Amino acid sequence: MKDFYKRFQSVYPYAIESWQSDNGGENKGEFDEQLRKDGVPHYFSYPRCPKINTYIERYNRTVQEEFIDNNLDIICDKKLFHQKLADYVIFYNAQRPHKSLGLKSPLQYIIDNGGLSHLSLTYTVS
Repeated sequence: MKDFYKRFQSVYPYAIESWQSDNGGENKGEFDEQLRKDGVPHYFSYPRCPKINTYIERYNRTVQEEFIDNNLDIICDKKLFHQKLADYVIFYNAQRPHKSLGLKSPLQYIIDNGGLSHLSLTYTVS
């Protein structure tokens, strides 16, 4: 999680004000310590209460149904699986239409609602 957090931090265009996660071990230890160092409050959801994280639970189901179930043949090849998963996550956020967003991708929805400019689409960290 610490690695994911650092990568997310490098591409997210705003300051991270808080972080919410479940109580899994991956969300504690070094990761939790990094959040503390960065002054980012870390909120934990209640155990066995999926209703608290309905959007995340729905996202997890979509990833399972649209990506994982269709890539079981490569799941043991971690490098290839993670590469394809990264491609899927980019597709999910930049191209896939979402019914709840008026059939726009999340990125297009953010751009259309004043969250990002079109210029940020080409921004990369060197």
